[in-house]
Amino acid sequence: MKYYLKKLSSACILLFCIACSKDEINTTVDNSSPTILSEAINICEAKGNGKLYEVGPGKEYEKIIDVPTENLGPGDAVRIYAKNEPYYERLIISTKGTKDEPICVCGVPDEKGKLPILDGKNSRVRPINLHPYFNSTTAYTGMIIINGTSDNHPEYITISNLQLQGANQYKEDDTQQTYEMGTENLKPFSRAASGIYMRGAHLEINNCVIIHNGNGIFGAYNSPKDPLIDVRLNNNIIKENGTFKVDRQHNIYIEAEGFVSTGNQFGPIREGSTGGNYKSRSSGDVIMYNRFVGPAGRQINLAETENAVDYFPQLPSFKTTYFAGNIIEGSATGAGTILHYGNDVDSATPDGKGNRKGTLYCYNNTFVLKGNNKLSYRKMFFDLTFCEGKLKAFNNILYYQNDSTDPDIHVSILRNSGTAEVFSNNLITTSTRASYSTRYTGEDQKRCGNSSLLFEKVEGMMIPDEDFLLDSSNAYLLQNNSKAIDAGMEIPADAKKLEYQFKLPNGVEPRKINGESIDIGAYEF
Repeated sequence: MKYYLKKLSSACILLFCIACSKDEINTTVDNSSPTILSEAINICEAKGNGKLYEVGPGKEYEKIIDVPTENLGPGDAVRIYAKNEPYYERLIISTKGTKDEPICVCGVPDEKGKLPILDGKNSRVRPINLHPYFNSTTAYTGMIIINGTSDNHPEYITISNLQLQGANQYKEDDTQQTYEMGTENLKPFSRAASGIYMRGAHLEINNCVIIHNGNGIFGAYNSPKDPLIDVRLNNNIIKENGTFKVDRQHNIYIEAEGFVSTGNQFGPIREGSTGGNYKSRSSGDVIMYNRFVGPAGRQINLAETENAVDYFPQLPSFKTTYFAGNIIEGSATGAGTILHYGNDVDSATPDGKGNRKGTLYCYNNTFVLKGNNKLSYRKMFFDLTFCEGKLKAFNNILYYQNDSTDPDIHVSILRNSGTAEVFSNNLITTSTRASYSTRYTGEDQKRCGNSSLLFEKVEGMMIPDEDFLLDSSNAYLLQNNSKAIDAGMEIPADAKKLEYQFKLPNGVEPRKINGESIDIGAYEF
């Protein structure tokens, strides 16, 4: 992450893909918005003494850069109306709202539900003079930049209902450019530019489509005077971000004190990119009721903190992570790791200052791995770097869709035998080992001593593939007679309640137990 700081209404499956070949030069995208769940759209209102600014054809402000965003205060709202062509404009927010009167920027869809689009290609931004480093570097790191000065960071900002695209250097050939503020000079984006770049506190992103940027959303905790605190992502579609043949840009890359994601679709990554789908170095990760779509280098990477090594490890929230109610679909190509928890570097030791060594609660998820080890390496559901990291995994579907005729192709629960403090009521595909780097039985499994996950325990939860009965055409909803129905254990008191489930194409709906007990996986039948 330090590298980046320096360089800087039917429910249908959303498989909206914008073609971009590996030889692509023109990085603009189709201006049609992917489908957003219409009932999740809320139009912002001014609150208290706040002012309403309306932007678009026939409105008070024709352009976004005409709005005095440097003066936004508590209760102010900026409405950006959809039009036939994109706004080739970017936006900087550097001021504060309050809890009861946040600063809100929202899109107003047209009559067909199309969101307003902000496109980075030859885009302009309103001149704002914060400090030299900001004006020379940070001001060009995103389509929307939420940042301020040291010890005076933005607070209580909400961004909703916008499509943000084109902040990228996909081919690293300097062809994607933006105007330097207040001039007619074009300047290339960096490859790490983002749909949204953020610093501050109490920041919320709702119902946005974020596509074809370097990072989809990037944010980092730099210091107590320059923090990132309480970030919430709700009901967004964040996909096809990344840099060609580069693994350092991701759909999500966040290091925050408090990071909650619900009702989003993440992925796939951009064609030709080798980045990940969701990377967090945060404390207080709560990842619930989302859909993750491959391919990706790693689907979910919960790595060590970097910038906050003197702070996050002291927080109880850094030692407790919740991953529940999600649908995760791997891919035939690329790395096969679904959920990583620990440290980015295999050679790291648990005594490292910023390493994760807490508890990963993982329950009522539907994991689907695809492909085989001849096409991609390390097919596994979990990768815990350290024995000190504890896995509590229950009520999960762990399904492997083998596209090979070779029956000996296998996947694993863990990359190495790790600490499985709780491993119960999971449904597991038959071609599964306890760990990737060991055999089925024997002392070589017990890398973590008596807490290692043994194959005998995995074997007791295996069922034939035909008994899963998952609807692959409908985000793996359960079908009648699935072994997952009424087979789950009660959610323990130390885990978060499971109140919702993901709703296509983005959003959530209430989850109600329909039988004798909760169903295994992300959905109730």
